[in-house]
Amino acid sequence: MILAVDIGNTNINIGSFVGKKPVSHFCIDNTSLINQKVALPCKSSLLNESKNIVVASVNPKIESVFYKSIGKKHKKKILRIGREIKLKIPILVENPQAVGIDRLLNALAAYRRAKTATIVIDFGTAITIDIVSKKGEFLGGLILPGIKTSAYALNKQTALLPEVDIKRPKKIIGKNSKDAIIAGIYFGTVGSVIHIINELRKVYGEVEYTIATGGDAKTLKKDISEIDKFIPRLTLEGIRLAYEENLNS
Repeated sequence: MILAVDIGNTNINIGSFVGKKPVSHFCIDNTSLINQKVALPCKSSLLNESKNIVVASVNPKIESVFYKSIGKKHKKKILRIGREIKLKIPILVENPQAVGIDRLLNALAAYRRAKTATIVIDFGTAITIDIVSKKGEFLGGLILPGIKTSAYALNKQTALLPEVDIKRPKKIIGKNSKDAIIAGIYFGTVGSVIHIINELRKVYGEVEYTIATGGDAKTLKKDISEIDKFIPRLTLEGIRLAYEENLNS
């Protein structure tokens, strides 16, 4: 068994795998982990039974807190994606080292599933939209604010607008500030993503498939028919694949 650990900007997602089979999953809010200092809400049996703890991180501060949380006993089991474990995917961008490891893992997992040119969308703190070629090459992509990030920014950058939770509005227009923000962010994000998918398909005619993942995908995907498949924990699947492909190389 391995533990796959995806350390993001807002949460840590942890999944255990026996071979290809996902066995368990839980999510930890980063703020909660910091407040608990060294207590990781993870069964000690999972840490003890895991052959390796495979970590992918886009948040160095939280990564450091996580390492402290698991204690010295388990540190020897840690393998980091991009360091001890190299990704078996060509990265055709100006600076491959600067690409978020989560984007690359999503691309790897999506391509291994689709086996063809694919658009990969992650609806998280940021929304990332990336392209994988027919040959399995990471070609780059786009980054825009996630729906929670947009709501937070409107609240913090204005004097009177409230911070709101974004869900699918019943109407296209709001009759008060709160509902107007919800409608604007929701339909604005949906419209942006649909437009980007269509533009990518025009430019990259070989693209045949669109896969979505991320915490906010469930909220948005109902209005984005261009998404072919929703995979809740694609990044964890990518971590597992990267680990296995290194073992077999």
